[in-house]
Amino acid sequence: PSVVLPADIAPCRVLVFATPGAARLAAALEAALQAEGHAADILPLHDTPAPRALQGRLVVALAGDDDLPEVLAATTRLADAAQGAAAGFALVGAGDAVPAAALAGLGRVLANEMPDLRPRRITIDPALAPELAARRLVAELLRDAPAPHGAPEVAITAEGRLTPLLAAGLPVPPATGARRLAVGQPGQIGTLAWAAEPPLAAPGPGEVRLRVDAAGLNFRDLMWAQGLLPEDALMDGFAGPTLGMECAGVVEAVGPGVALKPGQAVFGFAPAAFSTHALTRAEALAPLPPGMAPDAAATIPVAFITAAYALETLARIRPGERVLIHGGAGGVGLAALQIARAAGALVAATAGSPEKRAFLRQAGADLVLDSRDAGFADALRAAWPEGVDVALNSLAGEAMERTLGLMAPFGRFIELGKRDFIENRRAALRPLRRNVSYFAVDADALPRVKPDLAQALLSDIAARLAEGALLPLPHAVFPPEEAETAFRTLQASTRIGKLVIRPPTGDGAAAAQAWRPDPDGAYVVLGGVQGFGLECAKWLAANGAAHLALASRRGGETPGAEAVLRTLAALGARARIDACDATDDKALGALLARLRREGPPIRGVVHAAAAFADGAATTMDAARFDAVLAPKVTAAEALDRLTATDPLHLFLLFSSATTAFGNPGQANYVAANAALEAIARRRRAAGRPALAVGWGPIADAGVLARDAATAQTLERRTGVAPMPAQDALGALPALIDSGAAVVHLARVTWASLSSALPILAEPAYAAIRTAHQDGSEGADLRAELRALPAEEARARLVRLAQEEIARILRLPVEAVGADAPVAGLGLDSLGGLELRMALERRLGVQVPLAAVTEDLTIAVLAGRIAGVVLEDRTEQAVQSFMDAYEPAPARAAETVK
Repeated sequence: PSVVLPADIAPCRVLVFATPGAARLAAALEAALQAEGHAADILPLHDTPAPRALQGRLVVALAGDDDLPEVLAATTRLADAAQGAAAGFALVGAGDAVPAAALAGLGRVLANEMPDLRPRRITIDPALAPELAARRLVAELLRDAPAPHGAPEVAITAEGRLTPLLAAGLPVPPATGARRLAVGQPGQIGTLAWAAEPPLAAPGPGEVRLRVDAAGLNFRDLMWAQGLLPEDALMDGFAGPTLGMECAGVVEAVGPGVALKPGQAVFGFAPAAFSTHALTRAEALAPLPPGMAPDAAATIPVAFITAAYALETLARIRPGERVLIHGGAGGVGLAALQIARAAGALVAATAGSPEKRAFLRQAGADLVLDSRDAGFADALRAAWPEGVDVALNSLAGEAMERTLGLMAPFGRFIELGKRDFIENRRAALRPLRRNVSYFAVDADALPRVKPDLAQALLSDIAARLAEGALLPLPHAVFPPEEAETAFRTLQASTRIGKLVIRPPTGDGAAAAQAWRPDPDGAYVVLGGVQGFGLECAKWLAANGAAHLALASRRGGETPGAEAVLRTLAALGARARIDACDATDDKALGALLARLRREGPPIRGVVHAAAAFADGAATTMDAARFDAVLAPKVTAAEALDRLTATDPLHLFLLFSSATTAFGNPGQANYVAANAALEAIARRRRAAGRPALAVGWGPIADAGVLARDAATAQTLERRTGVAPMPAQDALGALPALIDSGAAVVHLARVTWASLSSALPILAEPAYAAIRTAHQDGSEGADLRAELRALPAEEARARLVRLAQEEIARILRLPVEAVGADAPVAGLGLDSLGGLELRMALERRLGVQVPLAAVTEDLTIAVLAGRIAGVVLEDRTEQAVQSFMDAYEPAPARAAETVK
């Protein structure tokens, strides 16, 4: 469809400077722009024009999978020419996620070094077809919300338009004893809380007690929490009337006759899985596939066992058969899509939103339909006149009957829903007359009634996951304090895939449960002979790593190498130092092969190598970019590829906190670290261990340890205080256990930093700005509002409320209209409470918001707040008037005197 642009977007001339790797998208972009009445010229990115040629034009740097240092250097030259001349400037990364992230990182630096340029940073999922990507890109480029008030950094994906948000701190729940998620008042999700739980009994024969690391959320849990399921509907299930039925964790104890061992990572079914600990049957568990994170594993048991049992055991799906999957973007739907495609079947899938249907097309569905359209059956018949051989149904009522009517002779109808059963609904049997089989499936009952079958299915799925024949489901992870948010997200049906909740730390012994090195494995540290990399190697040794391999360019010739070996030996580690250029694939591959032959299995890698070539972005050429990119990105990509078969539980990349806010003078360093973080995200998305830590400055290791004056200058100018190395590394277990792909750890005075960096005014940093405001800042904001004309002050309050509602609802600020009813945006009573508290924190006054009503708009709310914040303005004006015309007695006395 044609892109609908705001009415006030006038025709403009767009200059697109593209690399060869983005040629197809550039051509599609030119056509899309011209279709909307905008002139477009496609030019080579490496040809830098004179500034006058860019005057008044919208300038776009469009890069694909090309030579990254050359792309970054050419983009910087183009930005230099564009500042002061172009009407707008955008950097668009349209290739692999890693170089695209580097380009966005460069854009953050340019946003600080060239604030008047206001560069947009846009990344495009390369899986999108060029024509679709071009239309979405046109809408983004011509969006009427430029920085700093809009979202200058966005990602265009099959899921939609995503904007980054720097979160204010990593939630690490305290160790508070055994906990279980419970509903305080039946039927009210708002009363969900982690309640204290007595310790579990020792496991009996065939039983396993495990520490739960992550648990999957299912509609069964939501319906039970809302009081929509009678207790007898769950009595036959393995989990019974409890919250949670699938999880991943670590075995703590086993009963007689159990082959699993304490310390072994597992996943599977467990009653009351939303707990810190669970007691379950051994046959309901399987060992965790190597390299798979607990969060990813928690998406598997219910979805894949349901899909495998339904399609393979019951339906005996065969190549070429036609399969209909309702709820295709949900957990079971996406698992069924994988299994059906692996069997060679044709798949029709339904979903209730355009975004979910777009995702299903990208995921490989042959036919995608709207489940909320009563005509979905007619649409399927038009495409497949013969009907379907297998239907995986989760619709109720008339929609279920329409699905029954689609069955081909000898078809298999598999009912997954519960509503029709609970309501004891009757359905006409006529559609079954042509040898159609009807199955009712509830995977929760399998481990209880058919434990051997459940074990066989789970083991088979684990094996296929280990081989890569199946993949974990897309998922969102919620920390324990956001359990309610997870339930409400499922209730809103807005997410694709699964939702996973992590329980609190369970037994008061957080240190014992935290991540630790494996004493029977080897750890490879690139850049581990000096500086912060060496400090990390010492930290690993002090925490139980018995085998260390340190690699650097000079190896044993590095000054102090012998002292390093003595220090590590004193800490209990057998260490070796090897000379290796990590940017050389063959050299790094040979080193890893040698380590595998001569020592224990490689369990972890740490990439701490770095190089610096600082300077203003305009001074950076391709060589200076490559000098920093190669030891960072090339080495990380090689490590990722060459350790694919090693049983890693640690893949740690050293990034920099400067990456988050585009530190001026370090365009090459920020770009390299942004690419490094993209590698970590890619690995985590694939279910492999990865963590990129954006460290702040380290006080006693590396550059600052050798230059105290520089450290003092850095803190004075930016508000970023150096940290001792051991303090920083002491946070590693919590950071690894958090499940995050990227975390930044730095001691920052945000007020000082905000005054130095223009980029921090962007919406991505709103949570940081809000989290670090105190009462004095509220007083400052009130004083600032009172100094403004009344209309400007009210407009500022409107903007303030829009920012907070956008944060709560996870929407772009521009999507929150001032005159739109906030209830219609999805803000419920609890959201209203959160909004009131957030506004009171920022303004330092009580906000008159008692409830979210149908007629409440942001403009109305801002008017109410103005009555509180600005009310003493009138009193001040009256007092000034009285002082002028009716002097106080003291003043009168002075006059007489």
